Amino acid sequence: MTTLEQVALERGSIATTFGVATAYDSMVQDLVLTFNADSTELLSAIELHATFIQHCVHCGSSDAALAVFDAFGQTYGTATSDIHVIVQAQGLDNPAAQRVLKGYFSAWPVVNSHRKSAAPLPTLFSSDSVALMAMFGGQRGFGDTMDEAVWMFDVYRPLLSDFVSHMSAFLHRESQDKRVSFVYSKGLNVFAWLTTPDMMPDARYLLSIPVSLPLVGLIQLMHVVVLYKTLGVSPGKLVKRFKVAVGHSQGIAIAAAFSTLTDEQTFFDVGKRIL
Repeated sequence: MTTLEQVALERGSIATTFGVATAYDSMVQDLVLTFNADSTELLSAIELHATFIQHCVHCGSSDAALAVFDAFGQTYGTATSDIHVIVQAQGLDNPAAQRVLKGYFSAWPVVNSHRKSAAPLPTLFSSDSVALMAMFGGQRGFGDTMDEAVWMFDVYRPLLSDFVSHMSAFLHRESQDKRVSFVYSKGLNVFAWLTTPDMMPDARYLLSIPVSLPLVGLIQLMHVVVLYKTLGVSPGKLVKRFKVAVGHSQGIAIAAAFSTLTDEQTFFDVGKRIL
């Protein structure tokens, strides 16, 4: 049996304790000393723990991050329950939920590289008695759309960064085509907008049809990326779990594309065709 050393975290009135293997205790304790979470923001122990995971990742200590991540799983049961279900059960408000999810998924590259086997699929995606329908909507307005994009990229950035960067580069190149460039006076570099908020164009530009149309599609594809990556399946295997895909307005094209996916390469290729 592995000997566990206790690690104590405390910020303001919030505190938590968890165990890590002796081999990682020293490096984790060193990171505790450099941990400067804002105690005025944290409302719960789960936020404190998740924020510390992110701190370990940002400090470049993969072993420590993995040890703290595993301890988080032991404490909150992420080995048997989806993190989103756990966050909901905690009754957290939106900012707190965002902090927990962001901290948890900050360790995604480290955890994924050490994962020896795929986690079992939730019953919703593994039971033959469940018939799933994928529904894709249309445009809802600038505020909802861009707020959603910013939130998703902030929380799931390790999962989304490559995809959004690739699609953004494609959209930006297309926007420079002399046949359409006159309607893209501020380009279409979504990745830059999400990583550098000061570069975000004004609402009027973002609401224009040539800009909002691909943005809505991109955000819906971002949801698909998060889903197949967190489930640990290929896009094709994800599609096979759905009996039907339907769309409204702009979502019709996304639904049609979704039904044709086989692997990640086709996902990228089809994504560029419909955007």
